[in-house]
Amino acid sequence: MGFALGCLVTAAVLWRLTLSAARQAARSAARAEAAALEAAAVKAAGSDADPVTTVAATSAAAPVPAAATGVAVAKPAAAKKQPAAAKPAPRVEAARPDPTPPRPRSTTDSAPAPVLPPAEDGLPRLRPASGLNDKRGPVPRRQAGERFHFSGRCGEREAEYEFPIEWPEGAITVAQIEASTKGYLSISPMTRTVDRVESHSSLIYLSSSGKRKGVRTVLTHDFTHLLVDSRGIGEWSVRLYGSDEIDELTGTVEGYGSTVLAVRQNLPVSCVTHVKSSSWSAEFICACGRIPESFGRCGCPIPPGVPSSPPLGAWESGEAMRTLLFPRTGVLKLRTSEPSDPWRLEVRPYAGKPKAR
Repeated sequence: MGFALGCLVTAAVLWRLTLSAARQAARSAARAEAAALEAAAVKAAGSDADPVTTVAATSAAAPVPAAATGVAVAKPAAAKKQPAAAKPAPRVEAARPDPTPPRPRSTTDSAPAPVLPPAEDGLPRLRPASGLNDKRGPVPRRQAGERFHFSGRCGEREAEYEFPIEWPEGAITVAQIEASTKGYLSISPMTRTVDRVESHSSLIYLSSSGKRKGVRTVLTHDFTHLLVDSRGIGEWSVRLYGSDEIDELTGTVEGYGSTVLAVRQNLPVSCVTHVKSSSWSAEFICACGRIPESFGRCGCPIPPGVPSSPPLGAWESGEAMRTLLFPRTGVLKLRTSEPSDPWRLEVRPYAGKPKAR
């Protein structure tokens, strides 16, 4: 019994000695590791690299859903709230002074064609139209500060829009009209005064989908307003010019479609007018702005040697050649049925009325 108790006591003493030695060995190993870390830190401090810092490990936090509600994210105390970026101010285009409108071309619906040389038989013939040479761009829009130019857009619903005409200087005003539509659109002059209201024939009319058209014509000052009647998406433009802003009729000119040309010679001249169209007209309009009725007079004095009823215009169908007489300055208004209808104009000095034999 005593022997057994002594064995137990001896075993307990040996176990305590073994445990104490293990603990002492662990402490030595920890000291060695700490010394190694310190040596590494000292070595790193002498280099250009950032110092190594040991941080106690922590458990990773669970991610916050992007759409989580009731979750506030604290900002660092040192961070200051940055002011919101200022919104850019809306761009405002300065109103430009009254610009000078571009000079209109010699023809409205096509580019001028070179003069056709005489045929082998020497008889006058017109150059056949080989298709429209005019490539129209978008319908012009009125710019800020621009005078004598009216433009607008049309919607799906049927609508009428009437506006007063602002006239440029001079008794004769030439209108360059451009329009496009996916429905129908017409622009007509109106006379609307206190004691007179009258509608006039349309200056331009479109009725097919997506059509683009242009025309040049003369407006007289007895018109007071323009009326735009439309249905369907479209655009329109009316730009007015004085007679001194359009091209002059001089020598021999060829082209296609309706046009207006200036007659600036103050002496009587003859104009050989050769046109091929299902229906066409050519009218001389005096600088006074009055359109003579038929072959009559406008009321201005007739120069010496000119007949009392000079041929100031022609209204024909098919191909025809007529010689007109322009007694003074003014404009020639030429109208054809189609933009591709050809014409030739030749201005000659007026030789006077042929003497009877």
